[in-house]
Amino acid sequence: MGKYFTLILVLVLCSKLSVAQQSYTEHTIQKGESVYKISRQYGVHVNAIFELNPGSRDVIYAGNVLRIPNSSNTTGTSSNTVITENKISNYIVKRGETKIGLSRRFGVSITMLEQQNPHIVSMLQADHVINVDKSIEEIKPVAKEGEHYVVKGETLWGIARENGISVAQLEAANSDRLSEFLQIGQTLIIPDKVSIDTSSDEYIVQRGDTKFSLAKRFNMSISELESKNPHTVPMLMAGHRLKINDSEIGFDPEAPSDAIEVTEMTEVTDVTETKPDSSLSTTNYKNYVIEPKETLFSLSQKAGMTIEELTNLNPKLLTAVIAGDIIKMPIGVSGTTVNTSSSAGTNDTTDTVATADSNNEDSTTKIYSNKNEVLFANLDTETSNGIYFYTPFSRQELSSPEERQKMISINSEFQKYIDFFQGSQVAIDSAKALNLNFDVTLIKKNIAKSNITIESPHNKNAILVPFSDTSTTFPSIDSNAPISIIDIESNIESSDSITVYKSIPSETTQITKTLNYLAQKNSNVIVISDLDEARHKDLISNALPEAKFLKVDNAGFFKSDALEKVLNKNRLNHIVFDSDKTIVLLNTTTALMGKLSNHNIQLVMLESSLLPKQSEVSDMRYRILQLIFPSTSNPQNKIDITDFENKYEDLYSAKPTRHAILGFNVTFDILLRISQDSSPDNLLNTTRSEQPHLKFDYQKTTDKTFLNTGIYLMQYNSNEGMTELQQ
Repeated sequence: MGKYFTLILVLVLCSKLSVAQQSYTEHTIQKGESVYKISRQYGVHVNAIFELNPGSRDVIYAGNVLRIPNSSNTTGTSSNTVITENKISNYIVKRGETKIGLSRRFGVSITMLEQQNPHIVSMLQADHVINVDKSIEEIKPVAKEGEHYVVKGETLWGIARENGISVAQLEAANSDRLSEFLQIGQTLIIPDKVSIDTSSDEYIVQRGDTKFSLAKRFNMSISELESKNPHTVPMLMAGHRLKINDSEIGFDPEAPSDAIEVTEMTEVTDVTETKPDSSLSTTNYKNYVIEPKETLFSLSQKAGMTIEELTNLNPKLLTAVIAGDIIKMPIGVSGTTVNTSSSAGTNDTTDTVATADSNNEDSTTKIYSNKNEVLFANLDTETSNGIYFYTPFSRQELSSPEERQKMISINSEFQKYIDFFQGSQVAIDSAKALNLNFDVTLIKKNIAKSNITIESPHNKNAILVPFSDTSTTFPSIDSNAPISIIDIESNIESSDSITVYKSIPSETTQITKTLNYLAQKNSNVIVISDLDEARHKDLISNALPEAKFLKVDNAGFFKSDALEKVLNKNRLNHIVFDSDKTIVLLNTTTALMGKLSNHNIQLVMLESSLLPKQSEVSDMRYRILQLIFPSTSNPQNKIDITDFENKYEDLYSAKPTRHAILGFNVTFDILLRISQDSSPDNLLNTTRSEQPHLKFDYQKTTDKTFLNTGIYLMQYNSNEGMTELQQ
């Protein structure tokens, strides 16, 4: 009888399961459809669709499949919940839902959501009850004097520009309220509009102030100024409160500026020629030949003009100060002059480039020394070294806006070379400020040549090769002195005549570093992919032989109980996500967050390129799942990054592109390394270094090849934002 009863029970359960499995219809999403529109089409509640398709709360894609429950099986969110086009009543918040998700779902702003539900302002929690009446007009917050209320679409750059201040000033005044991203609805302090009472012993830094001018104004050295105000050591910012302790303060309006100026943010423009000021008469100027070692600063001093006036008169100086170039200078300035009919010279295979100098006592370059103590401690400023750039441009083409534009019109890819060299120019200026001694030479790329002969007077030399075509074989090098090839995304193969240093870490390096970290943790590793074979299965299996592989469907759904079976309640579970589909990430992370109450889970990505844009996936998911991912740059190194960006914008009135960032970081690092007081054989592979964006840790892979393995391993933290993991 007992067996018979058990059989009946099993049959009943199977029958219910069969009914449950057939209680939905599959709908292929069409372009322009929304979850709400689909729910109306099938006569079901949107919540019922969300429950069967978790990732659809954030985004859906045409071509993907949604599971639509049969209308007879849907009961809505709760028995008391009512959702219409104009009103939401008694909606109960579910675990994993966010304010931004609810605002999109209900078609209201987060501000309206919070105004009508003040209990969610501090934090949205599961089981909160939401009521929204769309007929009630949203109350627009009014910012107080000296404040700014952030609305949708605004950026820090736009707010700073609107208020006539720099981004650095805005960030300094709001350091206690700015997180990684600007938030809609938050209030920012505008430093120039905040009235601050100062005593005779204090001074509030104004826009345009510099350490040099302030030190002179208050009759002290820069070292004394920094000693009394250590918060200004990394960077002087508008709004900083300085301790002066000197009641007799004089003001010198003619005090010169130093290297760290508090400047206004300028409008981002293309790299184009600046038209000379029409008020500058050409009859009072002569043609002047730039001499070796002359700089923009020294030329402006010699001309008795400001740098802005000199560059308006000679737009080519905005790109570089090149020895031998002809510029206009006031009559009476000593130096070599030429007639207007004279030729500027022929274009040789190699062109020597003189670069901008800086003799200011206060150089921001010292910021970078904090992380490169070994390099800075062993600099040789007496011996001259050689730096070469392998480029499609000649000296004349690179320095002429017309020639550059002509080449870009032929091949738009040339723009990245221009950006790279502009970043390199900032690095060269910074290195000159350290009194490093080097000569810079351009080698014009010529695919017809299979050999480059270099007669160098230097014992240490390096050729930087950015973005060379992979289809082009790099020429062999005949040099009378040791020389190293610095590969910047060029895929150069080493040979008997050349040693190659690959300066940008590869994707394989990112993957290997991340896997090696996981191997040290003795965790339960689960690899999730939407393919039959994970893309990096061989690398993963070699590093983590006990890793489990789990496949999801194209929408990111697991088979019944598949995830539960591989998770371990007694160990840390590292979930390695190996897919580039956003919908798969959304549904997978939703499933993982549902398991957090009983399991210790951390999400892992092996490549930074797999991270979707923030507009597609909220980083709150990453914080909840404590995402671990590799990165070639350090997103926390904001001081050094801001310093570089300010310098770049001062020179080129534009924000640096990725290629300009590479130009600065690689060039500055190589200039430090090549200037070490060591033998040429010990040139690049002896010291780890860290520049504003990139880390450099060259490791020997073959006799003639060195690979930069400098990778940051980052982890999202729910409380602190993001931290760097120790490898």
